[in-house]
Amino acid sequence: MQCLGHAIVLVLLCIKQTSASSGSYDATVCNQKTYTSRSGELIYVPNAWNPDGQGFQCMSVRDSPPAFDATWKWPSAADTVHSYPHVKLTAPALPVTLSNISAMHLTGKWSMGAGSTPAPRLSVDTSALADLDVTANVAFDMFADRNADKSVKETMAETEIMIWLGRFGHAQPLGWNENRPRISLTLGNVDFTLYYGKNQRGTNVFSWVAEGNALSFSAEVSPLLQYLWRAGLVSAGSFVGVVAFGSEAFRSVENVTFSATDFDMVLDTGAAPTLPPEELPKSKSGAARAAPDTRAASWSWTWLVVLNMSIIGSVGAVLL
Repeated sequence: MQCLGHAIVLVLLCIKQTSASSGSYDATVCNQKTYTSRSGELIYVPNAWNPDGQGFQCMSVRDSPPAFDATWKWPSAADTVHSYPHVKLTAPALPVTLSNISAMHLTGKWSMGAGSTPAPRLSVDTSALADLDVTANVAFDMFADRNADKSVKETMAETEIMIWLGRFGHAQPLGWNENRPRISLTLGNVDFTLYYGKNQRGTNVFSWVAEGNALSFSAEVSPLLQYLWRAGLVSAGSFVGVVAFGSEAFRSVENVTFSATDFDMVLDTGAAPTLPPEELPKSKSGAARAAPDTRAASWSWTWLVVLNMSIIGSVGAVLL
């Protein structure tokens, strides 16, 4: 069954196709509608911001325990994001400057499978997804700006920071094909590599991409953020205003369902700590970068002297 037609019929069809397979939901929303949890702490957004004429995006939500199933179909070109079904994670401290994040612990579990029925917990049917030519990712998504008011508006923020936990088909972060040195950092047992570029709106997008699919993720991610501002790629005074967890949907010729559970954010504010040498970013060859000069007010890696021109040239002027 496809969620097509008049808006009212669309919602009814989505409720029917998801509730029959997964039990009762507290709400089902489609396209650009949103749902706020009863606690007011979570906001669920189907976010079909770039729909094609033959597809749809619906999202069914449970309040307790928090979870959602997002079913979609976008049969057009695989190089375009059509929707980002997600949950916005809230915290009283948001918006907060990057240099005032002492710790940010993010948690999320997910699964993805073909059809309108949610896949088993913590599973991915890669063969079935490939048969449908699925292109998608799974990612935490943050927006930041030197203006606090703009930082809470995704379409106005000057910086986007993504943490990719999975990718399928032709999904590639901005900067994937750029010939530049790669920086990697390990959180727990997950290796991340940094890619960056500008999107069509001119937003600077920084994507930390996991080497494989991390179906169950729980880590303190502030080192990924610290690297960006201590290296001068993002202003230390930029406010992080939005933190979300979901899946960017590019293409599938038939229905696909992304499911998310156990998502959470614990945000601690205060002066950001200095990373110990073992937590410094590494090159793809595995060599640790130079330790920061503790006599200076800010970090200065020796490798930045070498890579300075390639970094600034691709991202634009360093933000101060």
